[in-house]
Amino acid sequence: MTQTKITSTLLIPTLNEIEAIQTIMLQIKKEWVDQILVVDGGSTDGTIEYFRSHGYEVHSQSKRGFGKAMKQGMQLAKGDIIIEFTPDGNSLPEVIPLLIEKIHEGYDLVVASRYKGSAKSLDDDWLTAFGNWMFTTIVNVLFKADLTDVLVGFRAYKKEVALQLKLDAPGLSWPCQTSLRFTWQGYKVTEISADEPARIGGERKMRPFKTGMEIVYIILREFFLLLRAKLQKKK
Repeated sequence: MTQTKITSTLLIPTLNEIEAIQTIMLQIKKEWVDQILVVDGGSTDGTIEYFRSHGYEVHSQSKRGFGKAMKQGMQLAKGDIIIEFTPDGNSLPEVIPLLIEKIHEGYDLVVASRYKGSAKSLDDDWLTAFGNWMFTTIVNVLFKADLTDVLVGFRAYKKEVALQLKLDAPGLSWPCQTSLRFTWQGYKVTEISADEPARIGGERKMRPFKTGMEIVYIILREFFLLLRAKLQKKK
């Protein structure tokens, strides 16, 4: 019997990253994945033009927000595996095949953790480092997870599973929601160590207070959903 090939889509959200993509995209080998899909949030610096002139598939984002871009990209993706990749310099291209390999081993979600083992972040300041530690600790306690990085946007997962989970976090709380929802709904989750280099040019999109409030809301909502699911099982 012929085994069906498992395909993959590299999903790239962008918003004014022309300086970074001219460096990062040259490091990505097209044979690593079956589809490279760019979802742009309204760039005005030449980002869209760069991708199109180099033959990449580009779609304009219909609604603002990182999570909205990921959800739109998931609907457009042709691959069975989705790899979320930010092309701002924070994600190492050579880690892409390692994420895909872990999915082939049977995991449903694989996170490229900046804090696992000897991995480190060169983009953190004291506030983002503390926030990452705090939210990861809260998720581990409330959802009985064993993770080191619930907020990083560099990860791979099975598209079929993600669609079943009906992820809906609109902004930068999206990675946190995927981390905890895959976990509490019983799917196989793991991490690999991956350094986070400093971003290349452009502007950081994360706003600590706004993003923090979004994450708090997502964690609380998911925790109540988990409690409700447990109560329904007992009936």
